[in-house]
Amino acid sequence: MEALREPVVIEVGLNEAVSRQQHPAVPNAPDEIVADILACARAGASIVHFHARDPTTGEQRCGDEALYRRVMAEVRAAGCDVMLYPTYEPFISDFERARSERFGHVLALADDPDLDVGIVPLDMGSVDFVWEEGGELSPINEALPLDRSIYRNPFRTLVEMLREYDARDLIVSLAVFEPGHLRSSLALVRAGLPRHPVVKFFLSGHWLHGLLPEPESVHIYARMIERLAARRRLAWFCAPTGLDSREAVDELLRCAIAAGGHVRVGIGDTPVAAGGRCNAELVAEAARLAAELGRDVAPPAEARRLLRAS
Repeated sequence: MEALREPVVIEVGLNEAVSRQQHPAVPNAPDEIVADILACARAGASIVHFHARDPTTGEQRCGDEALYRRVMAEVRAAGCDVMLYPTYEPFISDFERARSERFGHVLALADDPDLDVGIVPLDMGSVDFVWEEGGELSPINEALPLDRSIYRNPFRTLVEMLREYDARDLIVSLAVFEPGHLRSSLALVRAGLPRHPVVKFFLSGHWLHGLLPEPESVHIYARMIERLAARRRLAWFCAPTGLDSREAVDELLRCAIAAGGHVRVGIGDTPVAAGGRCNAELVAEAARLAAELGRDVAPPAEARRLLRAS
């Protein structure tokens, strides 16, 4: 019951690789991203994850430090303390290259005290990224063609990056796409890496990985965390993704909040289920759902405290 008394932390998957054709309100240019982040923060979000995108074409610029820096600096200049973190390139797995070419901008942003990053990402295992739609297998966009579907995250790279993050005393968002990723993550947690872990598991409708996007899967992951975290109370997030049904998304969010977890919402994750709603509206609805279930929503400062204590 203690977890249920804690406020809910709401994260936003702001844009990911979603196109304007998939959702007309997805933010691409830096000024659009800044405005959307500020609106989400006002609605109750404490964490925003976003992809740098080409301001003109909307194409992915996953490792563009300058674009991330511009957005983060403008958000801070507006007096907003919401936690922000970037993504990184998916297809560089060798550690010697990965540290500089894949994660270099993440570390550089985290090293800038004016940006106050606070939280950083790490995808906790390899997976075959395949998308099913209309009975056919396909990539979601040109950045993920089927012949490059294997997303490699060697264990050594994970360990070395966790050490880099711990050296900076950062909260680490451990992204889980498969149950095995969670087992590996919790083994690392038991071994002392990272110092401030939080788990985020994705439950997808179109991506052909992981557990089914249904409430029982939330309970399975939560049970795994309870059993394998070595008596450590570990914060976790449920992130519905690749779902077309608003009702299916809401069902997962309700289940996670009722079970003591935290949630991620956003056009970037569920553009079809979002319908005509913008990111701030999705945040506001998650906040109302938390209130219905008897939990407050954590502002950024409280979210930092909770997640660092995880």
